[in-house]
Amino acid sequence: MLILRCPAQLQRLEDALRRSTPAALPVLGTVLTVARGNPASYEVLVDTWPQFSVILTRLRPEDNKDPRDFYANQLTVFYQDEGAWRALLGGTQVVDWTRAFQIHGMQDGMYEAVREVTDAKGLQLE
Repeated sequence: MLILRCPAQLQRLEDALRRSTPAALPVLGTVLTVARGNPASYEVLVDTWPQFSVILTRLRPEDNKDPRDFYANQLTVFYQDEGAWRALLGGTQVVDWTRAFQIHGMQDGMYEAVREVTDAKGLQLE
């Protein structure tokens, strides 16, 4: 995953997400925050750039000290390819499964993908 920091990249991503509302709203809000100064220390990750399949936003890991605080450890997701979302969940370290966290998104298949990965890892999903 690539972390977007460049204002031009964030603007381009913002424009793309606006065309995908309402499904992209949770991610769009964080992208707007990051592009306008990032007072909350979030980061915007994409699987590839400029043609992305998955966008994930989260608090910077170094700013999230408590592994049990699922309020601070919130992830938002928007994907254009459910297969890419499933691959990201199961095969990368982007989602830290050793921490309590929340995932926010508005797309069909998101919950089912998370459920499958948690079941495979023997973790509890609430």
